[in-house]
Parts: sequence; C-alpha cells; structure tokens
Amino acid sequence: MLKRVALMESISSNLNDFLKKITNNLPLPDKKFIRDSLIGLIRCGKPIVCQMARHLPNQRTKFLSRLDRLEAHLVKNSSFDNKIKAELPHTWLPFIKDDTPIILDLSDIAKPLAKKMDYIATVRDGSSGQLVNGYWLVELYASLSRKNPVPLLLEPFSHEEPCSPGQNPIVLNAIHKIFELTGNHGVLVIDRGFDSRVMFDDWLDNHFRFVARLVGNRNLTVVYEGSGQTVIRADSLAEQVPSPHRFHKLVKRRGKPTIRITQIGWTKVRLPEREEELTMVVSRLPGVDKPMMLLTNLAVEDFDDAEKVLRLYIRRWECEEAIRFLKNQVNLEKIRTFSWNAICRLVLLAVLVMTYLGWLVETAPSICDRLVYLSQPLPDKPEFILYRLKAGLTEAVNTCFWRYKDLLRLSLQENP
Repeated sequence: MLKRVALMESISSNLNDFLKKITNNLPLPDKKFIRDSLIGLIRCGKPIVCQMARHLPNQRTKFLSRLDRLEAHLVKNSSFDNKIKAELPHTWLPFIKDDTPIILDLSDIAKPLAKKMDYIATVRDGSSGQLVNGYWLVELYASLSRKNPVPLLLEPFSHEEPCSPGQNPIVLNAIHKIFELTGNHGVLVIDRGFDSRVMFDDWLDNHFRFVARLVGNRNLTVVYEGSGQTVIRADSLAEQVPSPHRFHKLVKRRGKPTIRITQIGWTKVRLPEREEELTMVVSRLPGVDKPMMLLTNLAVEDFDDAEKVLRLYIRRWECEEAIRFLKNQVNLEKIRTFSWNAICRLVLLAVLVMTYLGWLVETAPSICDRLVYLSQPLPDKPEFILYRLKAGLTEAVNTCFWRYKDLLRLSLQENP
C-alpha cells in the first residue's frame, strides 16, 4: 500500500535537497525563480512560459504578476546560467567512474514555422530528416547505471549567432569542459558523425579515452611484424579481419525475446602520421553484410577487452532515448520565445528536470519505486524508467500542491 502523505514529505524534502545543491551561490530572487519555474515545468510538462506561470506554487499573486516575473528572469542578461552550470556537476560527479560511458551526440530543436526567433538557423530535423529552421544541441550524457543517462551538458548553439566559432570548436570545447571536471575519468563514446581527423587528433593529444564508430572510408596504418607497414581503408581492412569469437545477448524483437549472436574480431592499427597504438574492433551480425567498425585507444588484448569495447558502444543508444524523453515528456521543441537568453534558460530548466530524475535514481531508489507505483505502470518491467518516474513525479507534485500546499511551500522555502 502506498502511503501518499509519507511520499509527499519524501519528495518535498528530496527536491529541496536538490535545489540547495544547484542554487548554492545564487541570490534569493534567482533561487525563487529556479524553484517556481522547475515546479511549473514539472506540473505542466511544457517549456511555455504562460503555462508554467499558471502552475507556480505561489498562487497568492495574480497570474499576470507571476508571468511578468518569469519573463523578466528568462530574458535578463546575467551570470545566472553560469552559476547554475558551475554547481550542477556536484550532483553527478560522485557517480562518475573510470569506465563510465560519456556519450556525445548532436541533436536539434526544430522550429519549422519560426522566423523571428533570435539567431534562427537551418538544421536537419532528426525526426523527418528535412532541413528546417531551428537550433543545434550539443549533448553529453553519462550512463551512470543501466538505462539512466544523466545529462552532463546540453546546450543550444546556432551558426547565425555572432562570433560563432563553428560546430567542431563548440563540440570540442564541450568535451574539454566535461573531462576537465571529471579529471579525464570516463570513456567518450561517439557515433559515425564524429569520424573526423580533427576530433581524433584532439582526443589523442589530450589523452581522452574513446570508442568511436567508423564510417569506413578512413585510412588506417597497419604495422606488420618484419614486413613494414601499409595504409589501407578501414572497410577494406575490416573484410580481412577474422572474427572467431562469439557472444550472445537476449533482445526483444516485436515484443518477443530473441537471442542475438555477435561475432567479434580486432586488429592493431594507427592513424597515419601518428604513433599512438589503436585498436579496430570489428563486429559482425548474421544477415548483415557490412561489419561494424569501432576505433578505440582502450587496451584490447583478448576477447573480454573487445567485448567490453562493443558493450560500451551499445550503451550509446541511451542518448537517443534521452533526447526522445526530453522532446516527448518535457516537450523541448515547444519553446515559444524570441529571446536567445530565454531559449538557453528554458533548455537549462528541461535539463534540470532530467538531471533531478537521474540523481533520484542513483541516490533514492526507494522513492523511485514509489513514484513508479504512483504512475500506475503496466505489468512488465520498464526498459527506460525515466518516463514512469516523470509521470509519478508529476502526480506527486500535483497531489502535494492541491492537498498539501503548505507542505510543498514550506519544504521548498529558501534558507535565510
């Protein structure tokens, strides 16, 4: 039996602890803004300012006053964002281990009908594949535990922004920022879109460990004992690499469990004009003509090492689930504002919602179980728990607001 009053108290106390961590160096008005806007976003599920204002905890003031207060905080020029981002790593840094996958990806905020939003640019819509107006998103997630990607960095950028350095410098700067915070702990996991010599040179120069999927047209240097070295395309080399090792995994296909058998092989390679020893891990699936090629600077000496590299890359898919969660549950693409400052801050609020859920999974599993129960889940075990946690959290905050108003207001009040 779910004790609702005890759950409301636990959620209020837990949310208060999270807000204290991320608002430690903020003045009182900014603390109130973070508290109110975060609860408003959780309750309405959309980063639309007028709807967030209707769901604020403080209903004693008029709606227009609440709306003006939110808009004023969203558009003002201040160091508010930087202060939040400086405190946010304290919530996830304790969980970063030496082998934690740090997943890099690019996504988009598609606004096909927008014309007057600041720095609106042309992006490729990930859902339709068409070129539309919108903004790019650089994303970095840490896969702390199974199916729990926590956003380490998620920031919009636009090529139309004044003094924009371009995509590669923005992505590299984001990677440097995260690995500086983690002390080079974690393994960077990337897809084929980042198969670039600029990227590989930077990661090797800075001693970042990585697992990258290759497109296949990259030249690699193979060193043969006693016979010198040769340069060969990655896809041609993959055809020559034997894959005698096998492992199987139970996956669901159309709702039915299926055993998937994977063959693995590997070979030592180098990038042309570089001396670092790398490994290309080749994975083959039955019925698939082209093998998957992974380039890594992790040590690969036996089958266990190669399997570890492959499993690290498989966890890259969690970033796709993460951005889908943000677009479906927080409605990230429904931002309606002209100001660039407001766009960045609404994205930051969406990140705070997901960060709080990921932090909850790692620090308070008992509360997570009760929230999943409160969300009235289906009988089967969830593949991606954040959807049910978000539904349970929304229900809990709504119940706390309507039935225990004083509890929510008092538990989230600022410390003097």
